[in-house]
Amino acid sequence: MTLYAKLMPAPLRRRLQPHVQRALEVSGLIAVLHRRQERRLAQAPAAPFDDGLPMPPPELLVLVGASSDGRWFSEGGQKHAAMFEDLAAAHGVDVGAGKDVWDLGSGCGRIARRLAPKVIAGGGGFTGSDINRKLVDWTSANLPGRYLLNGLRTPTPLEPKSKDVVYAYSVLTHLREKAVRAWLEEVHRVLRPGGLALLTFHDEGYARAWGPKGVAERLEREPFIVLNDAMEGSNYLSSWTTREQFTAMASPLFEVLEIVAGRADNPTQAIAVLRARGMI
Repeated sequence: MTLYAKLMPAPLRRRLQPHVQRALEVSGLIAVLHRRQERRLAQAPAAPFDDGLPMPPPELLVLVGASSDGRWFSEGGQKHAAMFEDLAAAHGVDVGAGKDVWDLGSGCGRIARRLAPKVIAGGGGFTGSDINRKLVDWTSANLPGRYLLNGLRTPTPLEPKSKDVVYAYSVLTHLREKAVRAWLEEVHRVLRPGGLALLTFHDEGYARAWGPKGVAERLEREPFIVLNDAMEGSNYLSSWTTREQFTAMASPLFEVLEIVAGRADNPTQAIAVLRARGMI
């Protein structure tokens, strides 16, 4: 805290904080502060952890999860890999049976390090993609599968109608509504007709249980909310939408098979299970 902030009365400081934050966002200075905080987190001591699989360096762990904790990275990735695999199986798709799978927003392989070997061992193909070249370079060098760089905007380098399954954990949650709609179109373009998409988002249930103060109440009035509106595609920005609104956005392109709501006893985001429609 600066000396100026220390001398300022707390009520006034609280009133000014949103205006100061917005000024930093508009000026672009928030990115400098955000990256500085990431460097601090990467340098913070973390308990050694080895699960027998390649472990990314601390700076890459922080980029994807704001923590250099290898245990969190490993156990969370295992949990979410099993979640996607089980949800796909519940809707008739065995990801280990010769399927072409795309990990959208693969980061440094939190989920891919669990699923890619299984997909490839079953005769399928595994592709990951991410907007950060450092993450793509690390996964390409350390994990099985093919890893590509994609932009914040669509399209990706992937061929149309080339994938059977697409999954994305905490990717759409860092995009504005226009970009979410564009990525839904891109997922549909890349999926074969009837292909399965498993995509997470922050719904009203997750907002009530785990969201910042006031966001659940806002979702009762606004179907799509963006918090910290800068650095789209990074962990700084977060978006929140109702299950009804997500269904409305996805329905022209997908059959919405199921939406698993966010809830208080499970910190996993809401998950939309979608089946790609044929020609649109």
